[in-house]
Amino acid sequence: MEKVEVEQKGNGNSQPLVLAEAMQGPAPIVSEQMQESLKVLSEETLQLSELIWQEAKLVREFCALLKQVLRQLNISFNLPVSTFPEGRKLQQVILNSEAHLILINDKNEVDSRALEEYSSDIVFNLVSFIIPELSKSLTLFRQRINVKIELFDRVNRELRNLRNMSDSHSDKPEENHAPVDDGIKKTLMEQKKNSDQQPTQ
Repeated sequence: MEKVEVEQKGNGNSQPLVLAEAMQGPAPIVSEQMQESLKVLSEETLQLSELIWQEAKLVREFCALLKQVLRQLNISFNLPVSTFPEGRKLQQVILNSEAHLILINDKNEVDSRALEEYSSDIVFNLVSFIIPELSKSLTLFRQRINVKIELFDRVNRELRNLRNMSDSHSDKPEENHAPVDDGIKKTLMEQKKNSDQQPTQ
């Protein structure tokens, strides 16, 4: 390493001032461990970027699908306040049929936002509560539909029986009337024939 010196003037006893040191010899070599770390850092950064994008896409899709289901079933849920960081200040958390989270704090102030506007961490924590509750709601919904189907089936069967009975009664008089009508017609024709055969006086 070579020192570059500059003499200070204005003083007889001045000493040379060292301004810089010239680097000599080969440049320092980056260790293999550092190179491997930089390679891992680059790969992890690319993968992390891809995963963050995929997570955001799946969360948006989940919120959109959940909104359609909740709207179709017209149901809402009371969610645990512990899901939120400020849970100790919340009185109630409601997920309505439009997939909006309604937060009511201890001062009765209301904040309503779409579920997709919250962080993926909060949405992820809510999934573990929403899905079991949704399963229960679907079971009740199916049971109600089964009750209606059974009722309609019984009512329709009875109505078909009434219709068939009415049809059978309406057919019988027509069959009974036919011989009577033919007999009356025959009698009238015989009376007319007899009157025609009687001699005129």
